[in-house]
Amino acid sequence: MGANQSSPAAPGQEQVISAPEPGTSVQFSPSLIDRLSSPTHSSSSPSSSSSASSDDIVKRRLAAESAHLRSQEAEILSKISAALEKENLDKEKPGMSSEVLGRDIEEIREKVERIKERKAGKDKGEVRKAREGVEKCYLSHPDKPLDCWKEVELFKKEVAKLEQAFVKSLQ
Repeated sequence: MGANQSSPAAPGQEQVISAPEPGTSVQFSPSLIDRLSSPTHSSSSPSSSSSASSDDIVKRRLAAESAHLRSQEAEILSKISAALEKENLDKEKPGMSSEVLGRDIEEIREKVERIKERKAGKDKGEVRKAREGVEKCYLSHPDKPLDCWKEVELFKKEVAKLEQAFVKSLQ
């Protein structure tokens, strides 16, 4: 039974150690455990190169994922800024800017000036004179009112001028 286990193995052959009974426990010496657990250059070389390559793979994947996330973040930020800019432009369109308000104020001032001029009677003086001329003519020619046609035409012209000035002031 023990002869097989104690005979030296030929170089190049693998030596298999088996327990005589299936329920037998196997104990290892601390020196064997230390030798197996400590990294040596010859036995750990394939292991360390595979762990280094797996580290490189993980680093590359992390870098790729990081770059992908950064590009997504930049895209989202650009969309947000574009949306905010559009929203600001939409708010400014119907609203009043200082230039639009300035023009509106100037138009209102011009209209106020025209109304003041109209109320002051600048143009009414000419109409009043023409009306008085028609009245004098009718009073001086009570039996021939058709002789006052010149004064009536002058009065009509002055009223037409006043109407045009009024319409122009409303524009």
